[in-house]
Amino acid sequence: MIIPVYNVENYIVKCLESVVNQKGFQEYEVIVVNDGTQDRSISLIEDILRSYSNIRLIEQENKGQSEARNVGIRYAKGEYISFIDSDDWIDEAMISELYSAAISSNSDIAICNIKKIFNENNSIDIIEMKSGFADKTVIPSMQAVQYYFDHTKINGYAWNKIYRRQLFIDYQVTFPQGKIYEDLPTIFKLIWHSKRIIFLESSFYSYLQRKGSSTQTLNMNLWHMIENVDLIKSFLINQGAYEKYRKKFLQLFIIDLFLIHVQLQKNKEAPAYPLLKANLLSELKNIHFMTTIISKEIHLLAKVKFVLMKWQIDKVIDFLLMINNVKKKVAGLKRNDKKIVQ
Repeated sequence: MIIPVYNVENYIVKCLESVVNQKGFQEYEVIVVNDGTQDRSISLIEDILRSYSNIRLIEQENKGQSEARNVGIRYAKGEYISFIDSDDWIDEAMISELYSAAISSNSDIAICNIKKIFNENNSIDIIEMKSGFADKTVIPSMQAVQYYFDHTKINGYAWNKIYRRQLFIDYQVTFPQGKIYEDLPTIFKLIWHSKRIIFLESSFYSYLQRKGSSTQTLNMNLWHMIENVDLIKSFLINQGAYEKYRKKFLQLFIIDLFLIHVQLQKNKEAPAYPLLKANLLSELKNIHFMTTIISKEIHLLAKVKFVLMKWQIDKVIDFLLMINNVKKKVAGLKRNDKKIVQ
């Protein structure tokens, strides 16, 4: 397990305790990479490290999460590799269940579901992100590639999965340096080069949504999402497969543009808003309208998102965001009611 650490003193203890308390699986290594943290994170880690011989602490200057992960990969010795963000935590059965499933099915990647944790205004909301696969479903990699393009069933997160370490070695897969959303091209490459992927139904990984995290702050780094999607295009070209997947890639590109558009709608007062909005509109001009709309390979939802952006129907997007917030609040009230009844 590889854990990059940078200024997470309020979260790292919970993260590490969940890692060292894995049940049913004893022989695993934990590689903690200090990415030049400036707070008390390392002293807290060292307190835990004294009690566990399988935790290794590696120091580096601040180079970002991507390089911290790459350093961890170089030091890793296990048959499989997993990644955990230092403000998240995992279920005590996660590694045992994923590893057993991977070994029994001879899969290169094993994937579990996710609990998305929203901690705002002293209220905790939990949304489970389900793949939709039945437990222990095994699929070939090229089918997984199609799901990745569709943004269905397979997400681009690095951390709810374990990967055969040999994939990184044989195909020289690394995380792109100096960018956030670095998971996007890396996970695509690993899926592409794998042979079999197995899915578990349980939500073993808890993903904390917090203000100030790299994916929750609106600045020009948001455009890294598009830069990393472009890396997927370059990869497909190098594999001689771009023409085959050109329409599917366009669909992925549109979906990620829409994710940026949604963030812009939420943060119209941010200093980075004007330039990000200009970049977005520039990219939309380069997408041919009728070719996209009539394509049978691009699914309907992606076409709707494209039209909303192309015609700048922001009020509809604002309405959808409002509906989503209402759903979250209702879900939170229902959970609170259950707690009261219990």
